[in-house]
Amino acid sequence: MRQWPDLTGQRFGMLVVTAQAESTATGQRRWVCRCDCGNERIVMGSNLKRGTTVSCGCKRYKNLEGQKIGKLTVIGRSDKYGSRGKRKTQLWECKCECGAITYKATDTLTNPDISMCQDCANKYAASKARANAGFKDGTQLTKIVDMTPTAANTSGVRGVYYEKKINKWRARLRFKGKTMSFGTFTRFEDAVFARKEAEKIYFGEFLEANGLELKEYNEE
Repeated sequence: MRQWPDLTGQRFGMLVVTAQAESTATGQRRWVCRCDCGNERIVMGSNLKRGTTVSCGCKRYKNLEGQKIGKLTVIGRSDKYGSRGKRKTQLWECKCECGAITYKATDTLTNPDISMCQDCANKYAASKARANAGFKDGTQLTKIVDMTPTAANTSGVRGVYYEKKINKWRARLRFKGKTMSFGTFTRFEDAVFARKEAEKIYFGEFLEANGLELKEYNEE
């Protein structure tokens, strides 16, 4: 009876044989191998001897350790795996600029715009959505370019409200996420004037800096 050589302990490239695995249905011998990267893989004995298989597969892939991609710095390969259909892929341990540790597959580290932890990704998506909606520094440009009153406005002038408790008109303006008041007035015209002056000061300069200008509208 033919005696097969024991490959346990032998090295083949980056692989060291640690044990014999179950043979194939046709009797081909297979071996459990540990790669220098830390992964284990079952390899056909014939492939080891011919030099066809010399690693767990990591040798085929670029080593990203130490690289800065987007907001992430790759620390090294982790012991975690992600699913890609029926196969599994080893994940990289990464540190985000915010300090969070996250785990990414190689194919998710190729785009600098989305290489970040989940928390930063959520903030990035929200920021993009606001930018697409015309927001700049907390102010929506499309809403301040044209000061035509909305359907909900009852005074006919945006930012001018009548307060029954004090029986006066109030002029307000919301800019960069903050609401500012410019006083209360007995006469409606004075409140309108205060609001218009505030628009010129705050909206006018802001729009000009963004290549836009404040549109005039006719009061009813």
